[in-house]
Amino acid sequence: MTNSPVLELQALAKNRDSDIIEVLLTAKMIAVKLGLKDLSEWMEYEIDGYPGGVDVPDYRKGQGIIRFWNPYHGWQNLQFRNVPADVITTIQTFTIDESISSMQGIETEDGMLRLVIPPNLVELLFTRQEIPTEICWFFSANKLKHIVTTVRNKILNWSLELESQGIFGDGLLFTQKERDVAPLTVYNTNIFNEAVNNNGAIGAGNSGNIQQQNTIKSGDFNSLGRDLKKYGIDDEDLGDLKHIIDDSPAPATQDEVERYFSHWIGSMTVKALSGGLNIAGTVAPNVLTKALCDYFKIQA
Repeated sequence: MTNSPVLELQALAKNRDSDIIEVLLTAKMIAVKLGLKDLSEWMEYEIDGYPGGVDVPDYRKGQGIIRFWNPYHGWQNLQFRNVPADVITTIQTFTIDESISSMQGIETEDGMLRLVIPPNLVELLFTRQEIPTEICWFFSANKLKHIVTTVRNKILNWSLELESQGIFGDGLLFTQKERDVAPLTVYNTNIFNEAVNNNGAIGAGNSGNIQQQNTIKSGDFNSLGRDLKKYGIDDEDLGDLKHIIDDSPAPATQDEVERYFSHWIGSMTVKALSGGLNIAGTVAPNVLTKALCDYFKIQA
């Protein structure tokens, strides 16, 4: 298999000296040809940067030290008095939305970088009369290396999963069978590690724009079926689910739900990723697991 784009991607991704943009462009080409829209959009955001209104993944967030510029004493740490710890954590959280290419080759004398805090947050920290000329988050320059390494590792894991599913490609071409199997590779590697909203933007711990209204009664399969049909799950798939419920011990935890029903959830996720359900494929596992937890009266 000397002309496989997947094997080429593996070689690029594992080589720390290869340019991360070349890795992303190669991965994007493969994702587009395999019809993996959510995945190719994530790669596009990494290449171009995340625009306003688009959720940014957790690995691009961090905790910084807030400092303001004092014309007489230089940079000073902001002191928090009588502020709850969770509020401080929120205020100290910064997000890096720039293109991944801008994170390379940055040199600092002290190993620290700074990011200007947006005006709306500054107004919460200072009264209008006290606002300093400049206020920033300070954080380790290693954060940028962490982002690049995280993206590289996600792509490497995905390329290895492509190989394990028998997806290699030939030059710039993939077979229909390879395209049919491809959505499963995104689910199996959990490449996003966060939910993705319905516009294809990477989420950060949310489940997109889908709002689940709990209409499921504990132990009532009819109510579970009605709820799942809203997402386009048909009677045959519901029948398969009923057989699994009847043949499996009742789960007591969310982990057991995920373990007992992993094959069924995976199959439904593949359908969703292929556009066969009324739900974004990348949030399908969370939504289906939540529905099953409600059925078994388990706190998800």
